[in-house]
Amino acid sequence: MHIQYLTNEDFLTKTNTVLALGFFDGMHTAHRALLHQTIELAKQKTCQSAMMTFDTHILSYIKRTPFSYLTSLNDKITVAEEMGFDRVYILQVTDALISMEPQVFIHQFLESMNHVVVGFDFTFGKRGLGTVADLKKNNHFETTIIGELTYYHRKIGSTRIREALSEGKVSLANHLLGRPYQIIGKVIKGKGRGKHLGFPTANIDYQGYLLPKAGVYLAYVVIDQRIHQGLINVGDNPTFRDEAITLEIYIMDFDGFLYGQVLTLQFLQFLRDEWTFASKDDLIEQMKQDEIQARQLFKEMKV
Repeated sequence: MHIQYLTNEDFLTKTNTVLALGFFDGMHTAHRALLHQTIELAKQKTCQSAMMTFDTHILSYIKRTPFSYLTSLNDKITVAEEMGFDRVYILQVTDALISMEPQVFIHQFLESMNHVVVGFDFTFGKRGLGTVADLKKNNHFETTIIGELTYYHRKIGSTRIREALSEGKVSLANHLLGRPYQIIGKVIKGKGRGKHLGFPTANIDYQGYLLPKAGVYLAYVVIDQRIHQGLINVGDNPTFRDEAITLEIYIMDFDGFLYGQVLTLQFLQFLRDEWTFASKDDLIEQMKQDEIQARQLFKEMKV
């Protein structure tokens, strides 16, 4: 799969291409419907399939505020390759790009395409004034607009998934995503408390990702392409009065050196809130109960 970064000065001249256009944070079920449609149209037209996305969230860039993503840019590229896309275009978000007039955006990046596929609410160009109507009336390419997809009468979208994760509703978030919510990060050095408590944990650098609600979660962790069972803790360890929010994974039945390795953590189910314990012994007892519950749940899942 070919990957190409674009600036506001570039012109795309690639013909015979069906292009999916969007930010695609989450690569959730609605996004995948759009992306699958793009690939199918490319096959029907004997064209190449391409996905165009942005290297950062435009509104966050405009407001100069941090953006916590559901899927990193690398995650999106990986999914696109797994789905069978031929190309990925990545627009670099700059002041020049966000001030580009909609018609200029169309002329530079879209008019060489055979077909463009977007969601019904996609906007682009200066102040987001470009709409799907502008794409439909352009006679250089065909346009397919994917309508709203809903679940229990509410739109399937990144905002709803974020809400679910912030409330610890991982099962709902996973249903909307069409897969477990996952965070990919490197194992970094922590304070080593877990080992002394009898539950050694790996601290994960989650930089950039959205963290779910603080608490304990049933999880899978992928290490060297092998899936292990575990428990994730998200929070600031109130029993020890920590301040920084950490992401830790206790991997059951695992003994190995992980520092510096990149792990994939998949959130399966919310187990409990993060609590403050009166003593270290109380905390250890609760952790034992968490592991008993986790093993039972995995057994019921027949995994």
